[in-house]
Amino acid sequence: MAATFNASHVEYDGHAFNETLMHEFNYTIWDNGTLSNSSFCYLVFGRYEAYMLPNGSVINGTKCEAPVRPIHIRGSLGIAFGALYGLMIILALACLNKHGRMYLPAEKNFRLVSRRWPWYWMICAATCGIVSGMTSIDVDRNYLQGTALILQNIFYYVMLPAMLASIWEMTRHWGSMCERIMADEDPFRFHHDDRRAKIEFYTPLVFYLFGFLTFFLSVLRSWTSIPKAYANYAWAEKSSTDPRFRASSIFALLAFFVINFSVGVTWHYYPTVGRRIPPKIPICLCFIFVRIVYNIAVAWDYDIGPLKFDAPETYIYILGYLPVFGCMLAMVVGGWQQTNDDLMIKKLRRQRELDTDRDLGIRRGKELMQMPKTGV
Repeated sequence: MAATFNASHVEYDGHAFNETLMHEFNYTIWDNGTLSNSSFCYLVFGRYEAYMLPNGSVINGTKCEAPVRPIHIRGSLGIAFGALYGLMIILALACLNKHGRMYLPAEKNFRLVSRRWPWYWMICAATCGIVSGMTSIDVDRNYLQGTALILQNIFYYVMLPAMLASIWEMTRHWGSMCERIMADEDPFRFHHDDRRAKIEFYTPLVFYLFGFLTFFLSVLRSWTSIPKAYANYAWAEKSSTDPRFRASSIFALLAFFVINFSVGVTWHYYPTVGRRIPPKIPICLCFIFVRIVYNIAVAWDYDIGPLKFDAPETYIYILGYLPVFGCMLAMVVGGWQQTNDDLMIKKLRRQRELDTDRDLGIRRGKELMQMPKTGV
């Protein structure tokens, strides 16, 4: 705390302030070397000078949120993951270009945008990852936490529903592709008013309801109390583990269950092709489950989450950022290996034509016609 300098001034770390002015404008000098009231906060230690004028205004002051510290582990890892997410955007655009092209006439039940949505959501999640990772630089550098910690966590929490939506669209499109392959073989195999069609109509509505609630409860909220742990730890802890964060984490888990249910629906109704689940689906589900479990843990334990500015970086990046990157990497590798849907349908049609020709002996007839004629 400040010590008495003379009859009218107090002193802190070699800086003198008029005590009457401080009381008049509600300023207090705190043990962490800051001069603040309910509206303003300035650094008053070491080389940071602040002069208070008779009207209460402060000149030559450095705000408490100023980036005056060096970058530590949190900021360094944030830069690394921001760069990795940037790479994922480039690869996602390449996959979008590959799988978003049309090689067959558009079909009413299998629209082109269906195969593009996974990449749209993935690009959204990666963009949030970049912003969140880069703002962690100022979380390390700021003397007292403020906007930087809020921004990092806002985009961090947006990543989860965006990545869940990307995985959902990937699994839903896989089911749609299974239906398309079987319907292409027999257009009258499926009815549009049966139980299967109703399940596939309502399941996306349920998923996006849970996804929206995950976003609404964790992001669209008041964030002002989150960075105030330096002033009131109990208040910051209570705000970071309030019912909104807890409910949001539970809704993310319910959305995860809906994705698994969708995989089961595809497995059940499209047995000839749906039993071969692409490896990227279970890989993504395992990665995102880790992130969801971590979100649930953070909603009850403030000390291990990103909302605490000095929380262990191991928890934040290995359990928070790395699983989302793992999902993106699995999707990109799978997208790179898989063929465009239209090209796959054309290949299957050609194979059926060859099989039909072989059954009818047409190929054998062509071979006999191409044999050279010999004279007697």
